[in-house]
Amino acid sequence: MKAEPVKLILALAIALLLGFVCEIIAPESESRNWISLAVGFVSIAGMMVPAMGLQYNNAKRGVSIKIFAWIMVIAVTVANIVFSCFEYKADIYIVIALLLAIIGWSIIYGLYRTGNWSEK
Repeated sequence: MKAEPVKLILALAIALLLGFVCEIIAPESESRNWISLAVGFVSIAGMMVPAMGLQYNNAKRGVSIKIFAWIMVIAVTVANIVFSCFEYKADIYIVIALLLAIIGWSIIYGLYRTGNWSEK
């Protein structure tokens, strides 16, 4: 696995713009718009990098990782936009959005490590 610098920068830029959309939609009370920006960027960027910014050694496994990562990008983006549209308790939003991202990261890690036991 290696990083593709141009695609990595594009993935981070797209994640930042989607986080900014969450910030625009979020209410301004109690700094919820800034929470939406930060949590949205971190959770979306965490899924965009494996989907766009990395090249995998095993083509078949790479396709599986990219497809799952794109599904998670959509799920995390929808979750962030839904939480940004309504009044919410910030703690619950942070936990749900980042928990969804961590579950996605762990499944991506599992997909990446599948069959790599002999390469330790």
